[in-house]
Amino acid sequence: MLSRCFAVTLISGFLFIALARAQAQTPSPTPVVPPREDHQFWNEFQLIKHVNEKQDVVAIGVVRIGRNWQRPVDERIGAGYAFKLNKHLTIMPTYIHVEYQPYPTRIIHEERLVMNLTGKFNLGQFAFTDRNLIERRVRHSAADFTVYRNRLQIDHAAHLGEFKFRPFIADELWASTQSRSVAQGGGDYGWYRNRISAGISKQMNKHLLADVFLLYQHDGLSRPGNIPVVGTLFRYTL
Repeated sequence: MLSRCFAVTLISGFLFIALARAQAQTPSPTPVVPPREDHQFWNEFQLIKHVNEKQDVVAIGVVRIGRNWQRPVDERIGAGYAFKLNKHLTIMPTYIHVEYQPYPTRIIHEERLVMNLTGKFNLGQFAFTDRNLIERRVRHSAADFTVYRNRLQIDHAAHLGEFKFRPFIADELWASTQSRSVAQGGGDYGWYRNRISAGISKQMNKHLLADVFLLYQHDGLSRPGNIPVVGTLFRYTL
């Protein structure tokens, strides 16, 4: 059963990436000005299998609809292996393949080697999650670089009648060693991106945890960089 689920997830992801790449390679009839802003819908699905009490295997699939909700612009597939060092700290090495087409004349193929270090603790009735990602991004047609991301989330149990959920807010800061163009002033990107989000997390049943959120990304260097997002995240534990 597990192998079948993983196979279906991986095959579906590769088929979607192949379709998106074929669409992205269609030549644009007119010159394209890189947009500064784009409205997007993000969806991520994680399939989780417990190996034992302290180790999990995680399959990851991501599809993002952009160009003002018109077509897929970002497709990802990958896997990670989580080690729970204790009740507060988890480490998860992860590999992700990325196909990214932010606008018609820009196509990026990327491999990401990620180290995820996440700490969790409670303060009263509030839960704090501090996620730290170190990503080595290997691009097929450009120089490689490293990204550091720090995301702090605060959530709290709530209910409306019998409907139980956890509202949350989060903020994520990004720093990168990627080189700026001459037009951008040269040097490294440094601290260049911020994402702030708010949403709810709902345990649908013993297997499925669902998040629905609104997010705004501010980034003055990337194109598009400023991105309002409606997003979902589903985690299914076998």
